Amino acid sequence: MESINKPILKKSGCGIYKRVIDITFFKYKSVSMKKSYKSGCAVLLLLTSLFSKTGMAQAESQAAAKPDYTKVYRYCLDGDVMSALRVLGEGGYKLSRQDSIFKTRFESRFKGATDHSDYIGSRRSPIDGLLGIFQSYWRKSLLDNSGNYDTALLNNLFGFLQTTYSPGKQLFFNNDSLDRYLGRYISSLGLHTTGLGKTGRLYDLLVWGSEKDTTYSFTLNREKISSRVMLMDKFVTLGWEEYATLDKYYPGGWATDTALYCVKKGYDLSSEAFLISYLAHESRHFADYKLFAKLSSADLEYRAKLTELSMAKETLFKLLSSFINNANAKSNNGHSIANFCVIRDLSGRLFKTGFEADISKWKKLRIKKVNRVASKLLRSTTKQLLRIGRTVEKYISVLCGFYDSPFVILKTKTTQKNVRNSAHQI
Repeated sequence: MESINKPILKKSGCGIYKRVIDITFFKYKSVSMKKSYKSGCAVLLLLTSLFSKTGMAQAESQAAAKPDYTKVYRYCLDGDVMSALRVLGEGGYKLSRQDSIFKTRFESRFKGATDHSDYIGSRRSPIDGLLGIFQSYWRKSLLDNSGNYDTALLNNLFGFLQTTYSPGKQLFFNNDSLDRYLGRYISSLGLHTTGLGKTGRLYDLLVWGSEKDTTYSFTLNREKISSRVMLMDKFVTLGWEEYATLDKYYPGGWATDTALYCVKKGYDLSSEAFLISYLAHESRHFADYKLFAKLSSADLEYRAKLTELSMAKETLFKLLSSFINNANAKSNNGHSIANFCVIRDLSGRLFKTGFEADISKWKKLRIKKVNRVASKLLRSTTKQLLRIGRTVEKYISVLCGFYDSPFVILKTKTTQKNVRNSAHQI
């Protein structure tokens, strides 16, 4: 397995450090980075990459004597906790002490009529009351996929802000006003937030205590790019995905049209996890927001995940395992859809088959070959999207419904076309 060169830190004037590394952004060469710090600023909500704080993927295979944690976490991230509970309730194995602890904690949070876990108590903060409203909403929504509790949440937020936050008495009941006043309320307590927005089908709440405004400069395909990165720390909550998985999975960062946002505790800033799975992934989003302003979440994730696979060395097979384990073409989560489509399309090119779920077969491939094919697929899809037009909204997400056919219906702002899918034939 080829390894990435470790960054070399060099100090220049004014306390600025320069990171010199040798990695490849698609065909891009000789990436150099420098960083400087200044005060933090407000943020917008556009969630992207998921990160597991104990690794990029679950174990590649589960022993027969253990619960199938891959299924448990997949269901949780799809917002289907009832199915996760059923998996944990299946017999046929003797639980280890560690498994028993997990099962007890999970069932304490989700099995009874109320949450008996120490979710709020373990993260005491000035927003306990607000977090309790979201906790109740997340729990109901995760346990009842057929229900929609959005209106109840918005009503509760409206009432909370009117009674708890003095300026909230002027609040009008609509999403824009709720977003604005929610942000002001949290800021008044010395905290930062993404505001009121959704991750998948659920409203989310991310709140943190500190941030540093950082600039990373690097060269991509002979073009010098400077990405503004906000390094966030001291989180009160990382949203419903963290809640559903008992803190196992959470957003590792996201991109807006002005900056990239990074959950600092999730990364070693000299690792591939940061340089590739965060910085390169989010930089792809940053560029795509300008190229294809209306592109769907699943399509954006598809392109960012191909970016990772075109570059990764040390983490390549962990990434592939993670994408395989968390793939779901029918999910409401853009990450799950993108995982499915990435593995399906690379399988077609590398194995001449449909979705290849056996990670042992992937490990027999040369790393450079996977990098090269992922890069070609990314360039191919870019060409296809540009042919359709910069207002394209969906591409691979539509293909997931018709992946046995080389044809796909693509919609733009003014037209609907049947286009020969040369980029995605399998």
